[in-house]
Amino acid sequence: MSGQPAAVALGPGPTRRRAAHCTAEAMSMKVLVVYYSRTGTTKKAAETIAAALHNAGVTDVDIERIGAPGERKGMLGWLRAGRDATLKRATAIDPVKADLPSYDRVVIGTPIWAFTCATPVRTFCEQHGRDARQVAFFCTMGGGGDQGAFREMEVLCGRAPVATLALRERHVKQDDQGKFLDRAKEFGETIVSTAPGKPPDKP
Repeated sequence: MSGQPAAVALGPGPTRRRAAHCTAEAMSMKVLVVYYSRTGTTKKAAETIAAALHNAGVTDVDIERIGAPGERKGMLGWLRAGRDATLKRATAIDPVKADLPSYDRVVIGTPIWAFTCATPVRTFCEQHGRDARQVAFFCTMGGGGDQGAFREMEVLCGRAPVATLALRERHVKQDDQGKFLDRAKEFGETIVSTAPGKPPDKP
């Protein structure tokens, strides 16, 4: 439906089976996975995590990409992305479709740019992070930078994450069972098992 985040569409096969250990709490939980992706790697990770949440028993999982005008494509885009991240610049992002306070968990995903979170994700966290009841973070990266990015996202969101997941780009691209798929499954189960958070304070 136009104006709403996309619900997770799972294909046939194992991904449609609900985990045997899922609880009534998980089935009543509402989770949003929101991410920015320049090359498609973080998008793939986000979709895999959304499927893992569904398999952990969450029947209401939405996914939304953070849109940013003037997408950073190609080598020049890569250089611009690194410069903006290093300078910790904010950027324009598209209006967010999801109503964040209505979700029990908001899972925020970012590629690592210059050892920190991507500029569109920084802006999202600054503008909307404090609207979330509870947050979890994940990232995709070629080298390092995950800890610094997660610390910065925590500050911007005003709350500690219930779970974090750092993934190597090559493991995501290769569908590595142990270093990507299994870890995404565990991440989803951890998010589901955390205690419910309180609604964000009114401004």
